[in-house]
Amino acid sequence: MDDGTVSVPDEQYERLAALAAARGVSPETQLARLIDDAYAGLDADSDSPESLPLGVSDCSEKE
Repeated sequence: MDDGTVSVPDEQYERLAALAAARGVSPETQLARLIDDAYAGLDADSDSPESLPLGVSDCSEKE
């Protein structure tokens, strides 16, 4: 991905910083991961359900 500038409002930066701290990374690294994840979500080839984070479902199975 190309480097660029992204503006984050103060109240959202606080949430981003808290999420980054919980994951042990910098806010900049966390933002880059979120952007990468968003672009990956646009990909037609989705990941297998086993590769999804714990608690995330692909909704393909009915209970």
